[in-house]
Amino acid sequence: MVSGRIVRNKRHYSLFGKLCRSCFRINQIKPLFLVLLVIFFLSVYLSDLPLRKEPRKIFSMLNRSALLASNYSTRLKIAEHFLFPWQIKNENKISLEEYNDTDYFSSPTPVPLMVTTPLGNGTVQPYELPQSLLESHKLLYNYSQPSHNVKSKQPCPLVPHRLVGKVPVVKEYYPIDQLNSLDFRVKAGGTYTPPNCEPLQKIAIVIPFRQREMHLSILLLNLHPYLQRQESSYTIFVVNQIQGSKFNRAMLMNIGFMEAMKRDRYTCVIFHDVDLIPFNDKSLYRCPKYSTRHLSVYIDKFDYRLPYKEILGGVVAISSHLFIKANGYSNQFFGWGGEDDDFQHRCKSKGVNIVRYPMNICQYMMIKHRGDSGNEPNPQRFDLLKRYAERQERDGLNSLSNAYTLKSILTLPLYTIINVHIDRSKVLLAKPGPLPHYLRPPE
Repeated sequence: MVSGRIVRNKRHYSLFGKLCRSCFRINQIKPLFLVLLVIFFLSVYLSDLPLRKEPRKIFSMLNRSALLASNYSTRLKIAEHFLFPWQIKNENKISLEEYNDTDYFSSPTPVPLMVTTPLGNGTVQPYELPQSLLESHKLLYNYSQPSHNVKSKQPCPLVPHRLVGKVPVVKEYYPIDQLNSLDFRVKAGGTYTPPNCEPLQKIAIVIPFRQREMHLSILLLNLHPYLQRQESSYTIFVVNQIQGSKFNRAMLMNIGFMEAMKRDRYTCVIFHDVDLIPFNDKSLYRCPKYSTRHLSVYIDKFDYRLPYKEILGGVVAISSHLFIKANGYSNQFFGWGGEDDDFQHRCKSKGVNIVRYPMNICQYMMIKHRGDSGNEPNPQRFDLLKRYAERQERDGLNSLSNAYTLKSILTLPLYTIINVHIDRSKVLLAKPGPLPHYLRPPE
C-alpha cells in the first residue's frame, strides 16, 4: 500500500511537470504571466513601499513622468493621481479636498502680474512675468503650510503636521530677478521663521557656488516652500568664489559656516550642493544632536542607489558644535573630489556617526550639467586622503582666518550672498590658531 501511494505521487508529479512544459512550449501561460506581473508592479507602486521592494525601472519611469512634466496642468494632474492620494489616505493626513480650500491655495499677498525693470537710460519699463512661473509658484505653495498672524508659544512639532511626501519639482529656469517679484514669505537675506510656533533649531543653509546661476534659481524656487512646509527656521547663505584659483568647495563651506556664525548663533548647519533638489518633504532638514545626517542618499542620477557606503556628500546636516569638534572641512582640496571622504574620516575620528533617513523618503533629483572649468579632478586628492589624520588638527576652521579675502556680503531678497577670493598659496601656508570667540561654546 505504501509503495502504491509513492507510485501515484510520482505519477502525479510527472503529469504536472509534463503539463507545465507543454504550456510553456505552446505559449499558453506567458500572456497570463505578463498580466499578473503588471498587476503586481502596479500594486507595489500604489502601496508606496520602500524603493528596495519596488521594481526600480517602473518606479523611475512613473516618478519622473510626474516630477519632470513640463506642462503645469499635466504635472499637477499626474501628481494628484499618482503621488499624493494614497500617502494622505494611508497616513490619515489632510485630504485633497481640504487642500483645494482657498486658505491653502491662496498666497498671503497677491502676486504682482506686472513688474518694472530699469533701463540703461534711466527709464523704467514694465514687463509681465511668465505665466508658467506664476503657475509653478502656485503649484509649489499649494502644498505649503498656511501662515497665521498670531504666533504661539508652543514649540514646533518634531514631525510637522502638513507634510505630504513626494511633491512636484519645477525644473524650468527663470531669472532670479523674476523670482524676486514673487512672494516666498521670507525676509531679506532668505530668512524664514515659522509664524505659528517656536522653532526647534536655527538652521543655516550653506551653498558653495560659482557660475551656476541657472541651478541656483531652480533650487531657490523649490527649496523655500519645501523648508517652510517643514516649519524650519532658516537662512540661505550662498558662498560665491570669485574667479582666480581652482574651485574649493570644502573651503567655501567652512567660510559659509564662519560668516553665518558671525551673524547669529545657528545650532544646525546644512551644506547643500546647488544642483540637488529634494522632492520628498518627509526628509526633514534637521540636525541630530550627536551624529551627522547624510540627506542626499538616493539620487536619480545613480538610479536611487547608494554609490558606496561611506559617501558623505551632496547635502549634509550637522550640529554646529559637532562641526567645530571635527574642525570643519579640510581647506586643501582644490578641484573636484576627495573633500567629502576626508570629512567623513574627520567625523568618525571624533566619534561622530553617520546616519541616514530610510531610502523611500531620502530622494533627490540632480540637475544635469557639464563639467565646470576650474573644477577639474584634483590629482592630489588620494594623497591628501591618506594623510587626513595628521592634517585634521591643523587644517580646517582653525586655519581659515587669514586664508581668504572677504569681498562683500549682500542681503538679497531670497538669499544672502558671500563673495570671497581664495588664494591657494595663502591656504597652503596657513597655520592653525585659536578659534574666533563666536565659535567657542558659551561658558
